[in-house]
Amino acid sequence: MKRTDPHPEEEALYRLAPDLLGYVTALKKRGRKQTTLALRQLLRMIREYPAGPLWDAIAEAERYGLFDLDRVERMVLRRIAHDYFRLKDDDDTGGNDDGGA
Repeated sequence: MKRTDPHPEEEALYRLAPDLLGYVTALKKRGRKQTTLALRQLLRMIREYPAGPLWDAIAEAERYGLFDLDRVERMVLRRIAHDYFRLKDDDDTGGNDDGGA
């Protein structure tokens, strides 16, 4: 039997991110994952990631018809990598700072 009422996750998405209505609708139709799992993953991403990089990644995904949320999540992570994760600098040799003792 086809579900007629919105999923609880979908209702939460509409409350948190009403501007994603088009993407969520398309995701439900064209996504590879079971609808509930996809909606939960998108909801988790909205709660965990900064809005700017997330919205940019979703806008790009929507523009290209991309509904693989694992890939969208990698797009977000690439956008925030330099802001939130400190990578070893080229100058950092990784040596100890014991003064050569």
